[in-house]
Amino acid sequence: MSGISHHMSEFRQGTGVLIACFVGMMFGVAAIPFYTLGIFAGPVTQDTGWTMQQFQSAFTFIILGTLCGPVIGHYCDRFGARWVAIPSIIAFAASLALIGLIGQSNLYAFYAAWALMAIVGQGTSPVIWTHVIGHQFRQHRGLAFGIVLAGSGVFAAFGPALASFAIDRWGWQGGYIFFGLIVLLVPLPLALVFLKPVLAAAQAPQSPADAAAISAVSGKTLGQALRDYRFYVIAASFFTIAFGVAGLISNMLPMLSISGISVQDGTKLIGLIGIAVIGGRIIMGALLDRFWAPMVATIALILPASACLLLIGEVSHGEAAVAILLVGFAAGAEFDIVAFMASKYFGLSAYGKIYGALYITLFIGAAFAPPIFGSVFDRDGSYEFLLQLFCVLFPIAALVLLTLGRYPEFESNKP
Repeated sequence: MSGISHHMSEFRQGTGVLIACFVGMMFGVAAIPFYTLGIFAGPVTQDTGWTMQQFQSAFTFIILGTLCGPVIGHYCDRFGARWVAIPSIIAFAASLALIGLIGQSNLYAFYAAWALMAIVGQGTSPVIWTHVIGHQFRQHRGLAFGIVLAGSGVFAAFGPALASFAIDRWGWQGGYIFFGLIVLLVPLPLALVFLKPVLAAAQAPQSPADAAAISAVSGKTLGQALRDYRFYVIAASFFTIAFGVAGLISNMLPMLSISGISVQDGTKLIGLIGIAVIGGRIIMGALLDRFWAPMVATIALILPASACLLLIGEVSHGEAAVAILLVGFAAGAEFDIVAFMASKYFGLSAYGKIYGALYITLFIGAAFAPPIFGSVFDRDGSYEFLLQLFCVLFPIAALVLLTLGRYPEFESNKP
């Protein structure tokens, strides 16, 4: 009983932090732009005359932000997440509003606003929230990661409907301004209250307890991680997974429309993505605490291959629902797995920088997928080629993770 009580004390002591990180993830740069992209696509292209590829190309500017991932991680490692997250939340909110204010003027202004959002919003990315949780939790780190990262899944469940409501009421420009206001009113106050200043690596310990806390944070430097083959296995695998999953999610509505499912029914079905993302993150988090991560990851990340098979040709409502759930589960699992593997295979001493570097590859894959999928659709009028391709690529990307081997012996890996 004392062991259970000791483990649960992590959650009792970290409840406020867990809530702040969860909400920050829900209304962060990894959730709002991605899960509303398909909802804004129709109104924006109809209003401006841009092609689907031109509109979805805006999402590739998120790459500019992810390139800042290691820098963001460095400042988190050095000074603590609070001093990165709070200014970024404010700037992210302002940049969302800016898309609505200047986005209609021309395509390049729209791209510039997206690029700004991508850069300033990186302090609301999983790099920040997993950094906080990785240092707060040890015994239940996987589950805590899963709960926090499920925030984007919760947004995926209600965000599209919220976007549709805002667009119907104020137009697509007002929709972006609306989301900027939400970011200011919801995650910012929680971050101000619960993200307390923490002892960072750059600070000298003031007590034996502080010294013990610092000594428990061990692991590889970024340079050492970059010389480890496991870094590149994880990066290559999740680049592929993220590319396929992001392409499927961002183009799911037109895929279903081609198959004869109405836009109204398709929008309702797409809401299942959020449920699946939530389930994927929490279930995977709990499993990662108990079983070898590469084995769990391989099983979970093969699932989207079955979704691709279901989406080829005519698709019934039932088949569409199953495919969406499988893709959503994988979308939920991927961020959780990468964060957990980064902490286990490379330790916590430079976690921010290392996870930031892995996050670049993950998000580059996700960022390039929508315009490439859109381009194939513009060319062929079909997604069949890509669906067939990822029936093969998803299993390959999942199976290579089995080469990672045992976790290294780091102090931060010990219960």
